[in-house]
Amino acid sequence: MTALAVLFLTGALAALGGLWAPPRAVKQGVRLGLLLALFLLIVAPSQSAFLGLFTLDPLARGVGLVAVLAALFASLVGSGYLEKTGIRAFEYHALLAFSAMGALAMAATENLAVILVGLELLSLPLYALVALRYDEQSEEAALKYLLLGAVAAALYFYGLVLYFGATGSFAVGAAAEGPLFAAGMVLLLSGLFFKAAMIPFGWWAPDVYQGAPTPVTLYMAAGVKAAAFAALLRVVVGAGYGGVWAAVLALAVLLTVVYGNLAALAQGEAKRLLAYSSIAHAGYIALALFGPSPAPAVGYYLLAYLLSTGLAFAVLTQVDAGEGVPFAALQGLIRKSPMLAGMLLLALLSLAGLPPLVGFWGKYLVFVEAARAGQYALLVIALLTAAVAAYYYLRLVAFAFFLPPEREGAVEVRPLAAFAMGLVAFLILALGFFPQAVYGLFAGS
Repeated sequence: MTALAVLFLTGALAALGGLWAPPRAVKQGVRLGLLLALFLLIVAPSQSAFLGLFTLDPLARGVGLVAVLAALFASLVGSGYLEKTGIRAFEYHALLAFSAMGALAMAATENLAVILVGLELLSLPLYALVALRYDEQSEEAALKYLLLGAVAAALYFYGLVLYFGATGSFAVGAAAEGPLFAAGMVLLLSGLFFKAAMIPFGWWAPDVYQGAPTPVTLYMAAGVKAAAFAALLRVVVGAGYGGVWAAVLALAVLLTVVYGNLAALAQGEAKRLLAYSSIAHAGYIALALFGPSPAPAVGYYLLAYLLSTGLAFAVLTQVDAGEGVPFAALQGLIRKSPMLAGMLLLALLSLAGLPPLVGFWGKYLVFVEAARAGQYALLVIALLTAAVAAYYYLRLVAFAFFLPPEREGAVEVRPLAAFAMGLVAFLILALGFFPQAVYGLFAGS
């Protein structure tokens, strides 16, 4: 698990280097460290480490790539925003590296105690990242996230204790029956549902996404969700699908897709709308957990979601001056920056699942898994709510393309951010036409 070590050293050196090195050097060092971790995740053979506590299998490799890519993308597109809002760059980049390390640790273990350690490694830097703008809105969002995150961690920890009491093991899939085991599993799932932003534990997402610095929201939307679903996949598959687990998961999926999409209709702020969209997408991803082979579908959807929502938040990062992104801020974007308007259109159409974009294949794969499991009622509801989602995505498009701008003037985009966004836009198109190019990464072939 060399990638874990690289991410730790990257974060540690950035934190120490911030005391004496120029911010530019720290920023470039973190980006190189993230690129090296990506390279190692791609080329390293499947392996186990620390007496089997960490395993680099296809799921860990794929989800680790998604989490590290999310951190790298947030680093590349966030520099202009950091300068506009006065955020100290070395803290931002160091915390991104540490959080990505926690995400990889969560994805690469089948030990419930180690998942808890990874969960905290992921979360603690995020609490600081959300508050990094040091204004009232940012600090309020961080406080909400911290308090609710502490409750979620406590639920998970209590569930871990009950699980160990019932099974005598921290390993995923340990066999047991009875009320002690059932209570432990419900609490474990509750803690992970919180991180995945699934209802009834996803109420925090709109306030936190809106209040956090926009590039941090980009990372949270993709990287945190990837780590949470990797852990959920291991826990749910290990427990099996009989009886109560199928009912608990089905209820959570139903509430998540319905609430997320319907609540998004009433929003007037772009980051908040995408937060409710993120809740809905968590429900779509969870549909695959019913299937006989959910890991490739979940992994591919997470990658598609990273590219699509990441590009959308990257556009909002260029527009946001630290005061949020009301719909009015997007009015006439086609006149201010045709490039940004085109990328926003591409991202939103992919999130809506329109072919031939990568988001279409993500939805297709998870819907196929749900159909193979016989979850036809949930599948119909998911399809209907996806149509609702298309409406509010197109509403954002209408503001950007068909309404006059409130203020004239071009939107400045830095060359490196433009390159990163252009590359992501290319991948949304290319993987839509050639989905098999990365599907094997998640399938282990």
